This record gives sequence, C-alpha cells and structure tokens, in this order.
Amino acid sequence: MTVKNSKISSNKEVLVDDISNEEKTTSEDTAIDQDKLAALKLKMAKKNEGEVVVEVKKRSIKIGVIGTGQMGSRLAQTFFNRGYEAVAINTAQQDLEHIKIPEANKLFMDFSLGGASKDKSIGGAAAEAYKDQISDLIYKKLSDTQVFIVTTSCGGGSGAGSLPTIIDILQTTERPIVVIACLPMTNEDAQTKANSLETLSELAKFVQNKKISNLIVVDNMKLEVLFSNVSQMDFYSVANETIVDILDKFNTMSSCASSIKSLDSMEFAKIITNSGGLTTFGNLVIPNYTQDTSIAEGIIESLNSNLLCGGFDLKKSKYVGVLICANKSVWSRVPAGSINYGMAMISDLCNPEAVFKGIYEVDDDENVVKIYTIFSGLGLPDSRVEQLKKETQELKSKQKEKNESRNLDLNINTGSDDISSTADKIKQQIAAKKSAFGKLAQGAIIDRRK
Repeated sequence: MTVKNSKISSNKEVLVDDISNEEKTTSEDTAIDQDKLAALKLKMAKKNEGEVVVEVKKRSIKIGVIGTGQMGSRLAQTFFNRGYEAVAINTAQQDLEHIKIPEANKLFMDFSLGGASKDKSIGGAAAEAYKDQISDLIYKKLSDTQVFIVTTSCGGGSGAGSLPTIIDILQTTERPIVVIACLPMTNEDAQTKANSLETLSELAKFVQNKKISNLIVVDNMKLEVLFSNVSQMDFYSVANETIVDILDKFNTMSSCASSIKSLDSMEFAKIITNSGGLTTFGNLVIPNYTQDTSIAEGIIESLNSNLLCGGFDLKKSKYVGVLICANKSVWSRVPAGSINYGMAMISDLCNPEAVFKGIYEVDDDENVVKIYTIFSGLGLPDSRVEQLKKETQELKSKQKEKNESRNLDLNINTGSDDISSTADKIKQQIAAKKSAFGKLAQGAIIDRRK
C-alpha cells in the first residue's frame, strides 16, 4: 500500500515564543468576550452530543500524540485528558475499548487473530498493512500539530513493532518527532525484556540518524519504586499522570510570564527537539525551604532518585531545563540566595551547554517548593541496559532448562520392554489369534470375505 503523503502538509512551522504581556485592567473587563462566548456554546454543543470535552490551555507548542500498543494508547489518553490532540492505534480491539478518547481517534488494525502476543514482527506487519489508514488518521486528527509525540512500550508487539512504520509516515510531514518509550517492570518475562533491548537500540539509531528528534525514556522499574505505595489497580494511571504532568508543566509554564525569570517557548522547544540525544525527566518536592541551602540540599539528596529513568550519565547532558514553582506564601520565606545554590548544584552535576530555568509563583495549596527537571542530549542509560541484558540472559537460560526438562518428561516409561525383533512381533500375533478376542476378530474377517 502507498501512503497518502499529499494529505499531510510538509511545510515546516515556526515555533513562536508567545509569552504574553500583562494585560491592563480596563472598563471593558466586565463586557462579554464574544470569542469566549462562542467557545462556551461549542462546548455545550459537544456536551449535548456526548463527545469527550476537555479544557484546552495556553501552551508553547501544539503537540499531537500518537499512542501505539496498550501502554502507548493509555499515555495518549492521558495527554488527551489534558487538552492535547491524540490518537490511539492497536491490534487488540479489547484494549482500545478501554481508551477514553473519541472513537474516531482510534484505529483498530484487524490483523491476525487480534493482538500481537509480544511478537514485534506481527506489530510491524500490521502497521505496514494499515499504512494508508494510519496516514489518514494522522492527517484528519493531527494536521495542526507542530511537534509529534509517539508513545509506546518498548517490550510489546503491537507498539514496538509498529514504530518504524509510524515514524516513516510522520517523517513525510517534516515536523519534529519525539518518542516516549517505556522500559519494562521488574517482573516482566524474557520476551518483554529482550524486545525492550532491541527497541531501545533501534530508537537510539533513529536519534543518531535524525529520523527522530528526541527519545524520552521512562522506566517502569523506576516508577515501581517511586509509587510503591500505590495499589496495582491505580499504578498505571498514577504513573501515566506523572509522565504527562512533567512534560505538560514545561509546555504550559513556558507560555506564561514570570515576574522573576521565565523559561520561554523557544527554550522548551530546543530542549525537546534539538538535543541530538536521549532525554529523561523528573520532579521533586522540597518541604523545607527556609534555609539558604535548603533547595540545593534537596537537589543533592533527591534529584537522581526522582528521575523517571535511572542509569544515565547526566554529565553528558546537552541541555537542562528547570522549573521552580511555589505559591506566594512560600516564596516570601525562601531566602534570596537559595535558587543560586540550587542551580549551582545542577550545573556542577551536569556541566551542560545551556541551562534553561524558569521561576514561577503559582496557585498551589501545598506550602512546598516543586522542581521539575529535563535532561536532554544524553547517551544510552548504560547501567540499566546492562541490567536488562543480564536479566534477559538469566530468564532465557531458565526457560531453556525448563524446555529440556519438559522434553525428558515426555519420554514416558510404560513399564514394559520394547519389542526389538521381528520374531517377537510374529509370536505376539500368533498368540493373539489363539486368544478368545483373536478368534472373534478372525471370524469377523472371514464373514466379511463371504
């Protein structure tokens, strides 16, 4: 099948720093804004039609999300709930049914028996067979996108297997492509972990060859530790909210003015589309902030442990983005030099080409300082990769032993000696003829011949 690339605009869009100036209060503030009124009417109409309605906030970049596979589709739904345009693609109809986005934003690839059973080749073949439909879906639902984000699990069949085809389609738009890829949990099987290694290697080459602009790696093993007190039923929703929240905070706050220091739209765009490497991010909360070194000490103690993927050498960071947020009451008690000590610690830890920071006063009921960080332009998370290699080899070795044991168990000892000669077989045949059952059988044969 050929891809209908002509439908997708190939014109590059310029990312504009749209930080607005503070609006002046006038006597017209009490008048009805006709644009707002029209938006309210549209929202009411959609509500009456039963469509999913979400609030669209002001953001720096128009991001369109393509979720592939089960985990990728869940992340796409989380983005959609925050007002982003998103679509979901899968080979398993039952998994798509639970994704709460409009049905028109879903694509079921009806391939094989349904699902890919962790076989990447099935996911890849399905995506190739549905290449035109995927292209059409992206054109219809994400045509206004400035940056594409593809979300997927590294270990699945549908998600990881379909990535090359989806990326090929998106490349025709000549817009930046970012992939959020999730590594497996601790208790995953050998096939999932082997797939994850293969997919991570493949995606790293895509970054190197500039097929994608950035690879954001999230590790479910790390999320297990961060959310160890969360129930199994809530784990994925909490984890997905955290992943999306950090990226959304940067996209939202970089469109806002700050009376202290803002991280602007172009700085955020550079972090996620121009690093030439891999990316990880995280957040941390500092409840004790009244000493001039409190923020710096919090960063030293918690920065690495709160990143959503470990194993990276942060000194290889090309760009670092930092958002520091607190309410008005907290800022009134934060010593003036605290931020300087904190930023010095981050610079010393990473020694990047550039650090982009934003300091914001926010409406927050919690009296804490919240810090959001992105480290981009990284190499592979070497220690995590080595751990995955070791775990995969150990699991495959155990599986091999089980298979060999199973084959031996199938050699059942019946308790009788095998017949080893033709003479023995003839003797048994003669004996059978002399028995009552043998004579009965012989008689039946004679009757049939008559």
